[in-house]
Amino acid sequence: MWEEIWEKYQKPIIIGSILMAAILLVVSLLRPKNNVQSPQESSEVMMAGSEVQSSSVTSNPSTDSVQKSAKKQKLMVDVKGAVKKPGVYEVKPGMRVVDGIELAGGLTESADRKNINMALQLSDQQVVYIPIKGEIKDFDPKQLMGTAGNAGNESLASSSSAGELVNINTADKNALLTLNGIGDKKADQIISYREEQGGFKTIDDLKQVQGIGDKIFAGLKDSITV
Repeated sequence: MWEEIWEKYQKPIIIGSILMAAILLVVSLLRPKNNVQSPQESSEVMMAGSEVQSSSVTSNPSTDSVQKSAKKQKLMVDVKGAVKKPGVYEVKPGMRVVDGIELAGGLTESADRKNINMALQLSDQQVVYIPIKGEIKDFDPKQLMGTAGNAGNESLASSSSAGELVNINTADKNALLTLNGIGDKKADQIISYREEQGGFKTIDDLKQVQGIGDKIFAGLKDSITV
């Protein structure tokens, strides 16, 4: 049976097979070769990728140097007096006294605003002292016209008149903080002592406060009174 079928359809089958093979050959020859890369093209792509990677790696040191440079530009200022949070703060180049006050929590109600130069530019290791009302009696507008820092690196945000003394029996904490060697803790101790003892009879009694010895007393005795 199969032999009869083969003999009957032998020629059509052979001719069909030849035509099918020819069609497949033509299709394979006409197929686009855009997605196939030659060895040379592949190597060029790899080299280009390597160059990009190398470029990104070599750019990192410059980025690091910029970051280090930015860190070196950070400045430290000491904000004290009639502010809510006296202390040492980190500021950036170009910042003003108003920025330092904001970092310190803002002004207290007792701050003497008229004697503050808010536009004064800050500098490294600068002291910004904010006076309380009535502390500066002889106000001179010229005192507020100056550069970022003066001799001693003290800010011209305020300028107390020469010879003015701090009364250790009546001064509040902000006024006590203006004295040499007196920080937050010692200012609180001074206030506690005078409340418990009924005040200081002489300036020498200040040495009775814990933490205030001869050295600290010598540095502030010319600035206080009772």
